[in-house]
Amino acid sequence: MIVLIPAYEPTMKLIELIKQLQTTVNISILIIDDGSGANYKKIFSQAQNLGVTLLTHESNLGKGAALKTGFKYLLDQNVKETIVCADSDGQHKAPDIIRIGEAVVKEDVMVLGVRDFTGKVPLRSRLGNAMSSKILGLVSGYKLDDTQTGL
Repeated sequence: MIVLIPAYEPTMKLIELIKQLQTTVNISILIIDDGSGANYKKIFSQAQNLGVTLLTHESNLGKGAALKTGFKYLLDQNVKETIVCADSDGQHKAPDIIRIGEAVVKEDVMVLGVRDFTGKVPLRSRLGNAMSSKILGLVSGYKLDDTQTGL
């Protein structure tokens, strides 16, 4: 399994996630530094010292571009393994990331993590996700509860 992590101005939570993921065998980690700048070199250096592959955008191009960079790299490397995308902010826990990867392998399908929209969720986020879920559901014919998930 390969865990693809787009990262913009990450905290030490990224290093904690890497360490947690590395307790599982057969996991490779690819991080895309999306133009975080010099203030974040220390974190990315620590990540590299832990054995991750790091690709860097010179300027911030956005999460979508970072994911595209990661997927292109993996395609160019002719990777045939399961790929799981996760955010760098510690929002997704290692066991959940691993569970997603295992579900992909078992079912041979695309799997999206789903968040519980409870507690203090900004109205803009709640409405945006609800609208995009409805639209994508109508277009695809699938019921999707969370189209904005990072997992």
